[in-house]
Parts: sequence; C-alpha cells; structure tokens
Amino acid sequence: MTKRPNIMWFDPLLRAKTTELSGAVQRLRDALLLHEANTGPRKRARKEADMEKFGLAVEALACNLILLSAIESGPKLAVPRSHGFLWRGDGGADPVYGQHFLSALDGLASLGLITEEQRGYKLSARMRVPSLIRPSATLAQHLPLAPPEWRSVEQIDARALIILKEGKDDDGRAATIAFAETAKTRQLAVQMRRINEFLRSADIEVTGQNTGLSLGRDGQVIAPYRRSLRRIFNNDNWQHGGRLAGGFWMGMERAERFERIRINGERIADVDYRQLFPRLAYVRAGQPQPEGDIYDVAGDGSGRDGWKRLMNAMLFSDGPLRNWPEDTLQHFPSGTKLRHAIKMLAARHASIAHLFGTGLGFQLMRIESDMLIGIITHLASIGVTALPLHDAVLVAESKAYVAEDAMQAAFTTATGSSCAIVSIDFLPAIPDT
Repeated sequence: MTKRPNIMWFDPLLRAKTTELSGAVQRLRDALLLHEANTGPRKRARKEADMEKFGLAVEALACNLILLSAIESGPKLAVPRSHGFLWRGDGGADPVYGQHFLSALDGLASLGLITEEQRGYKLSARMRVPSLIRPSATLAQHLPLAPPEWRSVEQIDARALIILKEGKDDDGRAATIAFAETAKTRQLAVQMRRINEFLRSADIEVTGQNTGLSLGRDGQVIAPYRRSLRRIFNNDNWQHGGRLAGGFWMGMERAERFERIRINGERIADVDYRQLFPRLAYVRAGQPQPEGDIYDVAGDGSGRDGWKRLMNAMLFSDGPLRNWPEDTLQHFPSGTKLRHAIKMLAARHASIAHLFGTGLGFQLMRIESDMLIGIITHLASIGVTALPLHDAVLVAESKAYVAEDAMQAAFTTATGSSCAIVSIDFLPAIPDT
C-alpha cells in the first residue's frame, strides 16, 4: 500500500459555499488590507481588478486552511511561491495566482494568522522542497476552524477543462502549453462541462467523515465536493493521452473506495477492462487476440505484475527500453536480465512485437479516454452516475451490469472488435475470524 503523504497541496479552485463563510472571508480580507495600509508595504492603492484578485487569493487560502484544519493527521499546506509557477508555469492561467497571492500569504504571516513551517527551495535537479504553512491559533478568531466547517467549502470548475502538456523533461515534469481555441477544443471542453454538471448534482457521498477528513495519495482532500474533472492531453499532441483527472476517488486506495464511497446510498462496484492496452495493440496490428491472460508471459502465472509493467512500458517507450521500469524488477527471479525478459515478451507476443518501442501507448491512451468519455456520457443520459478511473468506472452496485454492457458496446464501437474483457468487482467479502 502506498504511504499517504502528510502534506496537503494547495487547491486554487476552493471557494466559500455559504454566506456565513463568505462574510468571514470578507472580514479577513479587510483585516489584511488594513494591516497593509498601516504597515505601508504598498506605495499605491490597488486597482479595482487587482483588489478583486487579492480577495480571490484570500478566499482560496482561507478555504484551504479550513480543510487543512479538518484533516485528522494534522498535515501542513504546501503553497506555491515560485515565480516560475505563479507567472509562467502551470498556475499562470489561474486568477488566484500572481503577486496578489504572495501578498495575501505575507499578510497572513505578518498578522500571525499562519505559521510558515519552511520556505521552498530546489534540493537537486529532480527534487524540490515545497513551501509549507499551517494555521495559527489566532486564525480561529477569523475563520470557523474550531470545529472546522469544511462543508461550507466548495470547489468550482477549473477554467481550463482540457489541458495540453509538453512531453516530460529530464526531471519527469511536463509543462502546460497554451493553445489556440478551435471547434475541436470547444467540443472537448463542452463534453467535460456536461460531465461535470451531471456529477455536481449526483448523489455521491464518502462515509466516515463525521470525525474528520483524510488525504488521498495525491495529497488532496478526500471529500465528495471534489468531483470537477478535467482532461489532460500529452506530448503537445491532441491524439496522445486525454485521461481524466481531478476526482477525489482517484487518490483513494482500491479497498478504501469500496468501503467508503456511496452512490445513491449504495455501495459501489468497480467495472473495468482487463488487459486493455495490449488488446488495443492487437486490434491496431490487425491480429487475433491471444488465448488466456495476455500478461501471463511465463505461462504459469508467475511474475504477472512484472510482465504487465514491462509490456506497458514497452508500448509507451519511444525507442528501445534501456532500463527496468520502476517497481518491475522485483517481480522477476533474481538475476533476470532486462534484454532476456524483453526477448521472452516479444516471442510470446510476436504479433505485436513490432509496435514495442514506437510510443504507441499514448495513442492507445487516447482511445481509452475517448471510450471512457463516451461511457460516462451515455450512462449519465440514462441517469446512471459513473466515476471514471482510467480504464474503469465506479457505479452503484445495482447498476454494475448496465455499466458492463455500456463498456462492451464502447469497445466494439471504437475498435470494430468484440474482444473486450470487462469484469465486475464488488466489495470483497469480509473473511470469518
């Protein structure tokens, strides 16, 4: 199981949901402005537009700090301070970010309303330490932190519902790219807007939150208001990727989803495609599907997780694979050489071996994401709430077989083949003790 972080990453999309919290945020903003006027850090008054942005930054920070106070593990809040992020990076398009954001942070710290645990810095070419803050006891005089009124917070849709990214650099990061709006990008954004509108009104709950919130693997709060999705395309290419991101369920462990998510008051079922990428690769190659489990390369079930990781890495690799993919080698017998494993995999799947190392994986991901968009849109049209998860959907248990039929049909429509394997997983039975 992945170890949960104890850092909550700042979410610029959080806003006050209630008039009571909006009033508290307004009074906090006024207190910061008065302090700024008395201490004189600014030489001239803000313009009306700048004042609005400052208020927006204060609101987003206040809502993040309220949620932070509701998390049982007592994490710190990671906030961006880098000029490269606030003005030129991924945060540049969000109106919360800019000098007004830094001014709001500095004002909160100057008034003693937050404690700065650390200032971020670059540790190495591949590692950066984030800036961390936490609320002080005094902040409770301005915001409802005791107990935290986290249900008074909501999340708005991101301005950018579709995101185009560059290829990953040597540090494993991919910057967001500005793009010209076209009829196609407008259509993609409309799809996302309609999906988000449906999910916003859906009956989705997370159990066990009366005593506090928890963090997901992504460092974001597990809370039912986080259901606004966006779609991310890769490699400066609209035909690469397109996976959905942003839902609270995406940061949960698999078992935790079954235990805690409720749709229309029901437990959920996980309906997913089995071995989707290699099956799509066989369709692309115009070859018949192999019998049995595609990932059982050894023929005896051994090392299946390793073969799965290796095969998918080879589908995504643009050129020969020179190193073991992360978390793969341990699934193979001690002393296994990468070249021998690749040779064995290519022999087992000779019909698609010519596709390995071609970077096909991102195109297959686009097919996968288009299928998921079609599935959740269709299910929404018949009143079925489906939470997308890469090659799967989470639905109420009573709708599992409806979702299975939709996924089978989507695969056939996208590929002209009926070879999809769709499985349904329900809440695992609790063993007798």
